[in-house]
Amino acid sequence: MSEEQTPYWPCPRRARDTWVDRLLEHSRAELANLPLETPVDGTHVTAVMRLTGLDRFRMARLLGVDPVTLDRWERGVGAPGGAARTLLLIGLSFPETLRIFADP
Repeated sequence: MSEEQTPYWPCPRRARDTWVDRLLEHSRAELANLPLETPVDGTHVTAVMRLTGLDRFRMARLLGVDPVTLDRWERGVGAPGGAARTLLLIGLSFPETLRIFADP
């Protein structure tokens, strides 16, 4: 997703949190029905980090990316693809599953 399409970029951290809160207001049943074609952006990354309780370094390790890349995704610069994108979609519906696989 480009910077122009990302709903919270550029804006202060508090405004980004508002978008994450809106995403998290959906029930887990609604999130579980997200199709795999769903575009994933920084809002989703931040939401999964909140749901799982993982910090940026543990989340980056779990997704197989550099922490700098994860930070860029959160800021709306680029977007996750491939396995990282799929894991994030799974994390929205089943955060406990990602927690299980995260390093202690």
